[in-house]
Amino acid sequence: MQDKDYLRRCIEVAQLGGKNARPNPLVGALIVYNDRIIGEGFHERYGGPHAEVNAINSVKTEDKSLLEQSTIYVTLEPCCHYGNTPPCSDLIIKHKIPRVCIAEIDPTEKVNKKGIQKLQDHGIEVVIIEIPNNNCTTEFKVINLLKRPFVQLKFAKSKDNFMGQKDRQIWLSNNTSNIFTHKLRSYTDAILVGTNTALTDNPSLTLRNYPGNNPLRVLLDRTGRTPLTHTLLSDELPCIIFTEKEREIENKDKQQLLIDFSSDTFIETLLEQLYKLGIYHLMVEGGAAVLKSFVKSNYWDEAVVINTEKVLSEGIKAMNINGEVKNRYLLEGDEVLVIKPTRKRNSL
Repeated sequence: MQDKDYLRRCIEVAQLGGKNARPNPLVGALIVYNDRIIGEGFHERYGGPHAEVNAINSVKTEDKSLLEQSTIYVTLEPCCHYGNTPPCSDLIIKHKIPRVCIAEIDPTEKVNKKGIQKLQDHGIEVVIIEIPNNNCTTEFKVINLLKRPFVQLKFAKSKDNFMGQKDRQIWLSNNTSNIFTHKLRSYTDAILVGTNTALTDNPSLTLRNYPGNNPLRVLLDRTGRTPLTHTLLSDELPCIIFTEKEREIENKDKQQLLIDFSSDTFIETLLEQLYKLGIYHLMVEGGAAVLKSFVKSNYWDEAVVINTEKVLSEGIKAMNINGEVKNRYLLEGDEVLVIKPTRKRNSL
């Protein structure tokens, strides 16, 4: 196998970290001796050991002596500073691993080529090989460089390009694409909807068709129109309500935050507040006006659009998302498009 093959395997292993790694990046590591993988690891959770540590610790006792003749492959430049854990570059130096092959340079100020320099200063060969479609640091860069949540838009639309009908609850997705939506929910930190969606659909925004922990719910309710009897405000699960009109809500799991909806920087301020609350991945599910406000302000990093087989003939027009289609899925007749923006403003 070649270096690129091992790095591709690192990328696969890195994905196992999932949402637990946030706000750290997804990182995978392999240790290879004479075309034999003797160690493998990934960053399992924020605050826990990094991928390099787990890979080295996974090496069997009888293979430890081989480290001095091996290559360690890592999706991201090894860190060189003390954070929640000691520097991985120091660990590589300690075990006298002579060659390090990485897929990407760490863009953060604390690392950014400093880890590479430290390794090279100790006589270690460092090889950088860029791997196409490596998405391990996509969210990490938004979170750490832009200091805001990664924003994922999600909506379904009819075959004739409508998102729904005013004051009517409309189900567009089929059962399979609905399960897919719940899978997306399982990966996000929070789901955001506006007042109209809360009034019309009375959603719970929980995981019912896919395993995992419920994300935090976020409701935009400028004037407090959502009845206290509606699910988001009456159940026992947490919900954050952004509003201009605070009201009495007995349920302590409901947190109200004041925000100026008329401000030109409304979306920016909203994301700033969510970031401070530890929300690093935000799914925006609706409605149409809320989704359009994120698109108009260019504060989005991914859009998941479900093109369904339903025909509505009239209703709320679906918006067009301009960007690059990165993935396409067919789910029992529903077509799912994953779109990335092509613009740079408010993004990377």
